[in-house]
Formats: sequence, C-alpha cells, structure tokens
Amino acid sequence: MPPTDDLDDTERTTEELAEVMFSGNVIEVLFGHLLTFRISLGDVDVFVRHALSPEQIADLTAGLGQGEVRLTMPAAPQTHGPLLVDPGEAALLTRALEARNTLLGG
Repeated sequence: MPPTDDLDDTERTTEELAEVMFSGNVIEVLFGHLLTFRISLGDVDVFVRHALSPEQIADLTAGLGQGEVRLTMPAAPQTHGPLLVDPGEAALLTRALEARNTLLGG
C-alpha cells in the first residue's frame, strides 16, 4: 500500500480523511448570480451552488460593505423527487461527514 500522502481522498480511510480535513482543507465562498461554496479536500474540490436573485445579491453586497454577512432567503419551494447528486461526490461527502463525526468524537 502506498504512503498516506500518495493516496487520493477517495482511497483514504475515514480516519485519514478526518486528518486531511483537520490539517488544512479549504472552504471558500464566492458570490455573484450564484452563491458558491468550494470545499477542497486534498485534490478533490466539491462545489455547492445556490442561485441568487438580484435582491439577494444587493442585500449581500450591502451587508458586506457594513462588515456583515446577511442574506434574505425566500421560502423554499416544494420539491418533488430526489435531488440529483454525482455519485462520486455523494460518496466523498458521506465519508467527509463520517470523518467530521470522528473528529468530534461521535
């Protein structure tokens, strides 16, 4: 088996993934017409995107100018059916949540 540093995150054990998360994962938030969260674990980037209305963009921009992060959210629409998620990203996110629970002693 190769040394831990040579493994892709998808090949790591839950404990190793927890160590990677604890030792320097990157979380970045970008906003424009989409609010984008980029979560980097090693060489894997997971993007979570949320569309913003012009009113929400104005609200967020005004809040940042005052040193605040505020975002008014409309009521969630009723959805029918499952949310489509890439199977590889879903598996990595599941393992990342398990790793987080390991770090928190869960």
